[in-house]
Amino acid sequence: MWDSAGRRYLDATSGAFCAQLGYSRPDLVEAMSEAASRVPHARPSISDSEHARAYRRRLLAAAGAPYKRAVLTSSGSEAVDVALKIAHRYQVACGNPERTRVAYLAGHYHGATLGALSVTGYSTRRAPYEAAVGPGRGGPSAFCARCFRGLSYPSCRVACADAAVGTEPPAAFILETIPGAGLGVVVPPPGYLARVRTLCDGSGALWIADEVLTGFGRTGALFSWQRLAEQSPDAKAEPDLVVFGKGAGAGYAPLAGVLIADRILRTLEPEEFRHVQTYGGNPVAAAVGSRVLDALESGKLYERVREAEAIYREAFEPLRALDSVFDVRGLGALWGIELAESRAGAPFPREAGVAERVAAACRERGVLVHAGSGVVDGTRGDFVVLAPPLVTEDDSIVEIATALRDSIAQVTGA
Repeated sequence: MWDSAGRRYLDATSGAFCAQLGYSRPDLVEAMSEAASRVPHARPSISDSEHARAYRRRLLAAAGAPYKRAVLTSSGSEAVDVALKIAHRYQVACGNPERTRVAYLAGHYHGATLGALSVTGYSTRRAPYEAAVGPGRGGPSAFCARCFRGLSYPSCRVACADAAVGTEPPAAFILETIPGAGLGVVVPPPGYLARVRTLCDGSGALWIADEVLTGFGRTGALFSWQRLAEQSPDAKAEPDLVVFGKGAGAGYAPLAGVLIADRILRTLEPEEFRHVQTYGGNPVAAAVGSRVLDALESGKLYERVREAEAIYREAFEPLRALDSVFDVRGLGALWGIELAESRAGAPFPREAGVAERVAAACRERGVLVHAGSGVVDGTRGDFVVLAPPLVTEDDSIVEIATALRDSIAQVTGA
């Protein structure tokens, strides 16, 4: 990218974590133009468009079993709200109208609407609106580097999952499969998702997987839960509801939604779940979505991301040699670098703004990264998130790592 003064930047966050395919895609522009020239809008409450129907079919085929329906929205926040509505309707249909609690996790971010904020554990985003959504921090995340009980995997038997669901059966359990903006890319250990599935089945709760940031090739699969499930191939680990967004429209069109498992639909019959919004299933956005799926497949980008994972690891792992780097973690083309005042993990004072200063130093070097904090106590605990477009070349990955290393050293002196 170039700014108005002509300065070049390498975007290591894919815009708002959505420009999966980069910024120069004539195929996506063509899809937008063609769709807009036919019908730019179809009123969702009374009609459908060929583009929306085709996209839903394509997406459901790509996702596979057990998903049988896709509800389309314009943003991930809206999609989370839809998933919460489905969970409520499901419990009512099961004869449990009193079950309204949704279990959620500390540090997990689910969106900017009040509904999404009510199940968000990322305190920085939630705190200004607690008067509206109520106080809360959420249960413990699957954060092995900072285990809530100081345990070690695998002897811990992923106790964090049991503690998060709690003893009172919730209506649903929502989590970011890999929390990014609030925890700096914490990848859950093998068996965690299978344990979540077991706990939800045992309590009658729905498992809502928030894949807004991690979907559409980001980790080398359509969704990151699929990639993580490969670690435990013999265990059942499919979510009931999958929330998606961001990369679905590749930054070219606002496109998001929810995938619904067949058993949920069967429970809700004969009263079918209905949700319509003005731009839900917009023909132009749906046309872009179909072309994004084409690009992921024809460009073999799932395979490309899995191959590039080794390049990312080779480029970022040496950052551990810096005294101020506590952890390096990631999967596919999604990485987090946690910064700390000591190798033991003592956080920098929040007022020092270390992550923000590192991001600013990277920008001066022509690389755009995402700065965040809060992994220790909701406020302290600096980190940087990296999520370059899936088409990023190997030499650009090295450039990102070099800029980050030099910036961290400049800001922290270590």
